Amino acid sequence: MRKYLLLAGAALIGLGGSAYAAIDCTVPPTCEELGYAYPADWCKDQAVLKCPFDQTKVFCGEPSSSVTCKVGSILYNDLKCYDEAPNGKTAIAVVFDHNKKLAIALDKKSSIQWGGYGTDISTLTTCTTSNFSTCGTDGKDNTQKIVSALGTGSDYAAGYCYNKTDGGLAKGSWFLPSMSELKTLYSNKTQVSTGLQKAGGATILYNASYYYWSSTESSRNTALGLNVGNGIVYSNYKDNSYSYYHTRCAVAY
Repeated sequence: MRKYLLLAGAALIGLGGSAYAAIDCTVPPTCEELGYAYPADWCKDQAVLKCPFDQTKVFCGEPSSSVTCKVGSILYNDLKCYDEAPNGKTAIAVVFDHNKKLAIALDKKSSIQWGGYGTDISTLTTCTTSNFSTCGTDGKDNTQKIVSALGTGSDYAAGYCYNKTDGGLAKGSWFLPSMSELKTLYSNKTQVSTGLQKAGGATILYNASYYYWSSTESSRNTALGLNVGNGIVYSNYKDNSYSYYHTRCAVAY
């Protein structure tokens, strides 16, 4: 009887061993292997899925890496440049001066007065068509001074730029470029035009009857404007007599 019990026990052990051997024990996949490859701060402004095993690892559209801005680069609303449009970001401008870190808006305002005809803005330096490269060169500072004198309305060039909030930027972020800054834009027109086309912006029409206002004042009645067809600087009346004058705002990044 003892012999039969021992044999039965051995048989059970044999069966049990084969049953456990049939189970395939594998290492569970990591969050990265499942696609939750990014830390949450990489996916700013994007919808995310969190890894069930580690809530600090998330899945989102692969974030684009910003690149060094250069002339012709597209600037986005986080004030960074990218080679490829990142998810959740909006293109707002094209870089025209990488030294001063300035970019020009994708859109323009047509036929708007400079404003303040007969009003000398005492805080502005009076400049001429020949000394603009060293006179009144800071467009953002000029714009702030003009708005302080003429008010925060958007029916004149500097006021229009001051009130611009494209990309969710705060009021006052955009400004009317100085003549010096517009001349830099003109010098880099080829690269800027390529960037505008890529970003879907309004092209800069380089013809002899197309002018942009600057924020550089030349007298109580006049301000400097640039002919973007030939690069010549003119001093013209601040009121709307010259209705073909246009405004293209700039932003610093």
